[in-house]
Amino acid sequence: MNDLSEMFDDSERPSGRSFYFDMRIDSSCRVRLQLTYLFRLQSLLLGDREALITMQRTYFKMGLVWCVVLTLSACGLKDAKTPEEWFKFSWAGLAGCDSLTFRGSAAIFRGGNSKMEDAVNFTGKLKDHHQLAIQTTLPSSTGNNGETDGVQAAGTHLNTAYKAELQWNDGSWNLKSNKTDVNNLGIARLNPLDQLEEIRAQKKTINVESGAARGTKVLRIELDPKESAQRLQAKLADEMEAVKAGWEEQLLKVKAERRPKVKLELEQAWSEGRDQLMTMLNQADARVVYHLTINRNSGLPIRLSSETELTYINASGSHETEVLRTDSRFEQFR
Repeated sequence: MNDLSEMFDDSERPSGRSFYFDMRIDSSCRVRLQLTYLFRLQSLLLGDREALITMQRTYFKMGLVWCVVLTLSACGLKDAKTPEEWFKFSWAGLAGCDSLTFRGSAAIFRGGNSKMEDAVNFTGKLKDHHQLAIQTTLPSSTGNNGETDGVQAAGTHLNTAYKAELQWNDGSWNLKSNKTDVNNLGIARLNPLDQLEEIRAQKKTINVESGAARGTKVLRIELDPKESAQRLQAKLADEMEAVKAGWEEQLLKVKAERRPKVKLELEQAWSEGRDQLMTMLNQADARVVYHLTINRNSGLPIRLSSETELTYINASGSHETEVLRTDSRFEQFR
């Protein structure tokens, strides 16, 4: 076959001094490519090596271009998840893990000058998907007058490590023992797995943050303020009941002749404290914002930070603001 015209039948024969290539790439993207290229008929002889090399190079270059285009299209499809879908993707990745570890820190700030009152570092280990242990060290917190505040006022010993064991049942994380212990209640509140469950269950607004590190996605999650205030009120009310149950147990150790008087004093103090707390919470505004960093390939969470801001009217009638900031990093998924 010495003439290019022998490669075509009459219905396919090119007209004039050019021919028309119609390549169709009909995949899920349904891309239709039409290439028009001019060649001199006298150079398009099958034995013309230079013409054949030119055609091969042209096809090779176009193949590379379309590989890049299809790759970018695939990346575009991967980024097509909505912020809500990215969170569900992360939740599904975490649900498939039987064990993991995490480490983190938490700090409480009060007042307009954002003075830090208390801080704590903690670590946690999940095993068998439902068993969680959290251990924490409470650093010393000393006010300007030399008196310790916050942590010690709650009846704890400073610079002491505490450990709480929790179990997942009935859709929530619950203390396995010492359920009335003030320290255990405080430690349980730092649980980042419980924070993720709170995010999943509540009304929220999720946005994808820009500037995330390569291979990650960062979600900004703001919980519904009204629902957050209601949940916080319910949680603190439960903790107040647990505190009451705790001192009722301790009351049994008091001598029988003194027990009625001590009980009356404790009940009066507890009732006044609870009423004051509920009054403040009924008028409080809560703002809870999380930042969740996830691995965009596996969906597993890498980091979860939070800021819970509570504004309320204190006993003296003044507006007061408290902020709890936590930061947890997840590791060793299995």
